[in-house]
Amino acid sequence: MFYGKTEIIFDGDISQNPRCPHGPTVLFQDEVQGGRKRQYYACAAYRDKKVCDFHLDREEKITQGKKFKWEQKLKEFMEGKDDHPKTYSFYKAFLATGKTNGKFCQHCGKILVHPESLTQCISLRHLVTEFSAGQLKKPVSLLKAKTENKKEAQYFFTEESTKYLLDCIRSTESTHVLCIGCPTIFQNLPKSTNKLLLDLDHRYQGLLSPDEFVWYNMMNFHCFHPQGETILRNFISSALRENGGSRQRFVVVLDPPFGGRPELIQSGTLQPLQDLARKCSQDLARKCSQDLAGNWEEDLTAKFNLGVFWIFPYFQEKKIQAVNGDLKMAKYRVNYTNHKEYSGSEEGRKYGSPIRFFTNVELSSLPTPEEFGYKHCTHCNHFVASIDQHCDICNVCPSKDGRPYVHCPVCHRCVKSTYNHCHVCHRCHLPQESCPYTQAGDMSSEKCHANKDITIKNETSKEKKGCKRKFSVENGTNSTKCPIKNGTNHNKCPVQNGTKLKKSHYHSKKHMKRGIENIFRVSEINFKKSKKRKFQNS
Repeated sequence: MFYGKTEIIFDGDISQNPRCPHGPTVLFQDEVQGGRKRQYYACAAYRDKKVCDFHLDREEKITQGKKFKWEQKLKEFMEGKDDHPKTYSFYKAFLATGKTNGKFCQHCGKILVHPESLTQCISLRHLVTEFSAGQLKKPVSLLKAKTENKKEAQYFFTEESTKYLLDCIRSTESTHVLCIGCPTIFQNLPKSTNKLLLDLDHRYQGLLSPDEFVWYNMMNFHCFHPQGETILRNFISSALRENGGSRQRFVVVLDPPFGGRPELIQSGTLQPLQDLARKCSQDLARKCSQDLAGNWEEDLTAKFNLGVFWIFPYFQEKKIQAVNGDLKMAKYRVNYTNHKEYSGSEEGRKYGSPIRFFTNVELSSLPTPEEFGYKHCTHCNHFVASIDQHCDICNVCPSKDGRPYVHCPVCHRCVKSTYNHCHVCHRCHLPQESCPYTQAGDMSSEKCHANKDITIKNETSKEKKGCKRKFSVENGTNSTKCPIKNGTNHNKCPVQNGTKLKKSHYHSKKHMKRGIENIFRVSEINFKKSKKRKFQNS
């Protein structure tokens, strides 16, 4: 069955949705072949069924058997992870021993102080690594990164990127920093800063205290421990109390998975944080005298400013601004130490890392990283890449991916310098790229459509890059060797009226003929072998 575009349906409070081990599920909608649509609940954090196989159709009845099954899976998932203070006690016990070296279980997420714990982890074939006492100050250095893209996909910032992001946070004069999915920033913040780490990796429970770390899912605002939301609430309340008489900021730095849906991140983290801050301000206002309560609440909400640094690929800019129009993209390229393509090294991408950060902080107030190859644009009044040139027509520095842009007078916008304007499809694109034709058989644009062995019949044809085969299209789109009749073909079988013919319809006679020929061929070979064997025996 063919499934089309997947959409997220926000229908009421997500906390009321059915729950999987990773918190409240999300309601998705798929377009099924034939124009039909199906809605179902699935895990907010993982889309891979091997990791979380939760699936429930919206109209499906929730039975007692299903509830029992979900409860059992939750118990299995939380086994050994449900007591943060106990897990952290092994950390304190190791410090009390005064040892300079120790062992850490990458599966259990705790320091192995007692010999029996080490023996048990080895018997269960858990990965156990050694560490020095100095590494405890940098928890990231102890953990083996989970780099599977379908799961957490942990990538840590380089020293250069960490330094600049810290400079940006420092420029906001913030007193409280909430780090979501970015432990590298958390561990490098000064001790004088009030900070809290929220992350999906439970292993930080063995390295950070309950006041420093909350096990958290940013896609659905779910704290895995009941006390986690209380800790988060207290953290925001303390920011409100300290910022009540000043214009200082409360900063949120989040580094979500690149495959995460922006609408989920906005509705699952940023919006709930704003709502929680509003509730905290109301609670603080009630503690004041009745005659000043209303005024102080208004004063708190006016002065409490949630600064956001959202690290994400530049090509997601439109989607991010669609869910949060206050965010603007800064041109700084964020690099990672354990990601080859996004490392910023010679082995990485040609034009550098595509990762940027989006912020509601004024770009003009951010420091210019001149030592890293950036410059200040007097027209835009903020830093841009050194290769970027200001366009007087668009009144922006247009480069986003690290290469120079040029202005196209026909499209009325700036495009990549490698693009040419195509007068057939009325847009700019690479010269060798094939494009849809406005009129069948129109080859007026030599740059776009020269040397194309394509036969056009009433519709369009799309040629694979680097492929020199000839294609034939009839009332549809073809991308393979076979002809098409009233439909689209993606296999070697023909299509009639939009439906692919089964092998039994198309290949039965051919396969039957081949089968009979093979039978006679094998019989003839066996006969010759037996005859040769008899001759040798005689």
